Amino acid sequence: MAHPGLIFGIAFGATTLSAMSGGSSSLLTTPAWLALGFPLPTAIGADKVAGTFWTLVGARNYLRRRPIDRRLAGSLIGVGLVGSVIGAGLTASVDPVRLKRVVGGLIVTAVVAIARRPEPARAPTEPRLARWVVAGLGLPLGMYEGMFGSGNSIAVTTLLMGGRGFDFLRALGHYYLVASVWCGAAAMSYWTGGALDFSLTIPALAGAVAGGYLGSTLGDRLGGTLVRKVFLGAGLLLGTKLLIGW
Repeated sequence: MAHPGLIFGIAFGATTLSAMSGGSSSLLTTPAWLALGFPLPTAIGADKVAGTFWTLVGARNYLRRRPIDRRLAGSLIGVGLVGSVIGAGLTASVDPVRLKRVVGGLIVTAVVAIARRPEPARAPTEPRLARWVVAGLGLPLGMYEGMFGSGNSIAVTTLLMGGRGFDFLRALGHYYLVASVWCGAAAMSYWTGGALDFSLTIPALAGAVAGGYLGSTLGDRLGGTLVRKVFLGAGLLLGTKLLIGW
C-alpha cells in the first residue's frame, strides 16, 4: 500500500502546477495512482473527489476580483452534469487494461495540444458564440470530465476565451467553478459504484486542496508560463508510460 505522505505529495505538487498553469491535475495524478497499483476506476474516482473541492478553491481565488457570468455557469453546470454521470458510468463498465491505454493516448494527445496552444489571452474580446451554444457543448465536455477529465480544463478554458471572449484567468475561474459540480456528480457515481479506496482518496484530497490554494494564489499573481513547461514535460512522461506500459 502506498504511503499516505507520498500520495499527499503527488497530489499537492500536481494540483499546484495545474492551478498555476491552467492544466489538468489528473494529467499527472491518474498515471501516478496507476503506477502505485490502484485500479483505473479507483484512480479516477479519487481524482474526482479531490477535484470537487480543490477547484472550488481555485474558482474563489481567480474570480474574487472578476465578474461571474452566472447564466453561462449555471447552464454549463446543468448540461454538463448529465454528461458527467454518463461518463462515470462508462468508465466503470469497460475493460480496464484497454482503458488504460486509451487514457494514456488521451493524455499524450492533451499534452501535445497544450504544447501547440499559443500563450493564453490576457485581455477580454468580443463574444463569438451565443451562451446557449457554449452551454450545449457542456454535454460532451461533462461526459469527458466524468470519464477522465485529463486536459478538459484546456478545452473549456479555450472555449470560454474564444466563444465568450473571456480573458485567460476569468475563463479558468469559470471552468473551476463548473468543474467542481461536474466532478462532484462523477465522484458520487464512483462512490456508489464501490470504486473509491479511501487510503488513496483521503490523502489525495488533502494534498489537492492545499495545492489548489497555493497554485491558484500564485497563478493569480504570476501566471503560469514557466510552470506550463514543467507541467508539459511531466505529463508527457507519465502519459507515455501509461500508453506503452513501461
